[in-house]
Amino acid sequence: MVLGLIGPSIPAIIRDLGISYTQAGLFFTMLSIGSLLGTFIGGTASDYLNRKMLFIIFSCALCIGLVLMGIAGSYVIILLLIFLFSLLGSPIGALGQSIMLHMYPEDRERNISLQTVFAAAGSFLAPIIVTLNISKNLNWRWSFIEAGCCAGILFVIVAFYRFPKVSSKKQKAPLSVIFKNRQVVMCAVLIFFSIAMDIGFSYWLAEYFKSELNVKIGIASMVIGIFLSGVMTGRFIIPLYLKRIQPVRIMQMHLFLAIFSLIFFLVIPNPPVKAVLCYFYGLGTGPLFPLLLAKGAETFPEQPGAVTGFLFGWMSLGGMVFPLLIGSMAEVYGIQSSYVFNVFVGTGILITLSIWLKGPKKLNSP
Repeated sequence: MVLGLIGPSIPAIIRDLGISYTQAGLFFTMLSIGSLLGTFIGGTASDYLNRKMLFIIFSCALCIGLVLMGIAGSYVIILLLIFLFSLLGSPIGALGQSIMLHMYPEDRERNISLQTVFAAAGSFLAPIIVTLNISKNLNWRWSFIEAGCCAGILFVIVAFYRFPKVSSKKQKAPLSVIFKNRQVVMCAVLIFFSIAMDIGFSYWLAEYFKSELNVKIGIASMVIGIFLSGVMTGRFIIPLYLKRIQPVRIMQMHLFLAIFSLIFFLVIPNPPVKAVLCYFYGLGTGPLFPLLLAKGAETFPEQPGAVTGFLFGWMSLGGMVFPLLIGSMAEVYGIQSSYVFNVFVGTGILITLSIWLKGPKKLNSP
C-alpha cells in the first residue's frame, strides 16, 4: 500500500510543493535506497533473530513514519522521512516471505504468488484511498496518515500472533556463497529490470493521464488501480498454471502479453482504451516478480531470509533507478515517449528467459 500511495499522489504533490518531474522521481529513489538497505538487513536477520520482535519493531516504525510523512512541511524533510520509514518499514515484506518459505518450502511458487496478490491488493487500495480523499477535497497528506493507521492495526495484530522459531541446528551457508550463486544472481538482475516495467510504469501513470491526456486528477489516479487489478489477476492465476506449465514458460507467455499491450497503449490515442490496456499490461507483468523470487529462493531453502532479503534489495535498487530515470527522460521527451524504454526492457527480459529455458541446469550451479 505504501508504494501504491506515492504514484497516484504525484500530481497533487507536484502542485503542492511546486517541484519538477526529476524532483518527484527522487521520492521513489529515496524510498528505494531505504528499502535496499532495510530489506537486506531485515531479511538476513530473520534467519538468526526473533522474527516476532523484528516484525513488531518494523511495523511500529512504518506506522510512525507514515504519520510523520503526512504532517511534514518541506520537500527536503519529506525526502528524509521517506528514506527513514522505508529503511525501518521495508523489511516487513522480506520478513513475511522468509517466514512463509520457512514454513512451506515445497509450495514456494504458489505461496509467494498468493502472498504478492495481497501485496498488490494493498497497492490497489492505495489509489482508491487517494481518489476518495481528493473527491472530499482533502489534502494528499491524509492518504499517508490513513495508511499509518493501517500499519498501526498491523502492529497490534502481529503482537498477538505466534511466529515459528528460527532453526539453529542446521548449518547455514555463508552469505558470500548465496550472493555468488548463479541462479540467485540471475534472478536478482531480472528482478531489477522488471521493476522498470512495473513501478517505472505505474509511478508516472497518473501524471501521464492528467498532464498529457488531460484527464481529471481523480480519474487519473484510478487508472493505477486498473493496472494493479491486472497485476493481481496475473499473480492469482499462477497456481493454476503451475499444475502443467513451467514457471519460466509462464513468465514468457505473460511478457509477450505485456509487451504487445504496451505497444498498443503507446499507439492508440484514446484514453479509455489506454486505461483498458493498462489492465492487460498489468496482467502481463504481474507474474514476473513472485516467480523470479521463488526461483531464487529454491537454491537455499534453509536460508529464505538471506535470499529474499538479497532479491528484495535488487527490487529496491530497480525502484531507486527507474522511476527517476523515466522521470528525467519525461522532462525532455514527455512521459509517453519515455515509456518506449519499457518495451526494450521487456524484450530484453524475454530474450534472457528464452536463453535460460534452453539451459536451466547451467544456472543452477554456484
